[in-house]
Amino acid sequence: MAKSNLYAAHGQWATRPADERFWTLAEARETCKAYADTAEEVEVDFGAEVLLHDDNDLCLTLDGGKGYKTATMTHWGFSQLARMAGAPAEYLRKLPAHLAGQCIDAGLDTHFAGRDAMTCKALVHSNGSTVLRSLTSERYSRFWNWEVFDRLLGLEQGGWRVPPARPAKAGDPRARIATEADCLTRNSKGGGLSVTPGSMIAPAGIYASDHDMFAFLVNEEYRIDDGSDGGLARGFFVQNCEVGASALKVTFFHYRHVCGNHIVWDASNIIEVAVRHIGDVAGRFHIELGGAVDKYLNASASEETARVLRARQMELGSTKDAVLDSVFKAIAGSRRNGLPSGMNLKQPGSAYDLAEQHVDTDGSPRTVWGYVNGLTRLSQETGYTDDRMFLDRAGAAILALAI
Repeated sequence: MAKSNLYAAHGQWATRPADERFWTLAEARETCKAYADTAEEVEVDFGAEVLLHDDNDLCLTLDGGKGYKTATMTHWGFSQLARMAGAPAEYLRKLPAHLAGQCIDAGLDTHFAGRDAMTCKALVHSNGSTVLRSLTSERYSRFWNWEVFDRLLGLEQGGWRVPPARPAKAGDPRARIATEADCLTRNSKGGGLSVTPGSMIAPAGIYASDHDMFAFLVNEEYRIDDGSDGGLARGFFVQNCEVGASALKVTFFHYRHVCGNHIVWDASNIIEVAVRHIGDVAGRFHIELGGAVDKYLNASASEETARVLRARQMELGSTKDAVLDSVFKAIAGSRRNGLPSGMNLKQPGSAYDLAEQHVDTDGSPRTVWGYVNGLTRLSQETGYTDDRMFLDRAGAAILALAI
């Protein structure tokens, strides 16, 4: 199968501050729940005077411009307000508060006709003082980070766990020596440096802040036999932002090895599914993600191995044209599951050509397995996120033919 290395979890490992790192899902869930419990959603009326300032700070009024209830702004909250006004946030931060306020007011007047009727939802956090965490449109539907962690609790019973990681920074006060129980069940062949008993480890793989979360889990209890030495294990990333910065997203993959700085080596069958924060997010999480997540998480190694075998044996067509006909039908039939209606018509043919170049390792491009390999390789060569997501999801739709 076409392989690549995944760096999303490594980026989190390398950059998150100590107070955003957790040992357990339950610990992260409780922290996020505490944020939610001290938060409040209010409606901001932009038809009134919404900005107050002193010599050093700019505040947003939350009571129709009366000024009795105000909120300072987080970095992200201010950036959202600046974006609404069509002004560069980094420039505004350099101005005195009264000038920044005047620029934002002028921008709101310019960019929003009928400002008198303009409202939006504000998420404020009250813990001694009131802080604006985000400004979103009336269409925005919040899915709390603690709710995501809530759905991950209990996975340990099915063999899912966070892979151990070395301390990202020297002097981490929570670092400790890894025991055999901390380490993955086997050290399969792959790049990077594994964590073994006696290594120093620290909290990593589970991250949460006052606005976003990221979790990295793997299951190495049962390896999937794909015909290679050592086989494959399963893993996934899940990430969410409750202040409007990004969608709720789950990335599934098979892999050979995870090293101590959370680089995932030789990943394949990479599938990314996202739900935007609009409308009934919780309902669509269950419909669009729930079935895929449950099926992926609960599948046994024997089921996955059998699926790989069927994919290797199942032909999409006897010629390239016949294969592409089957591919278009599979993609069209999966649009109800979130695949976009528009596509680059050259992509399916390019994927076939790539698969044909790797027959020795991936099998015939006329089979489900061989063709999906071609899509995976094409996705890895694609520079645009939307195109990569489409190709990954198209691969999932085609692979589903072998179920």
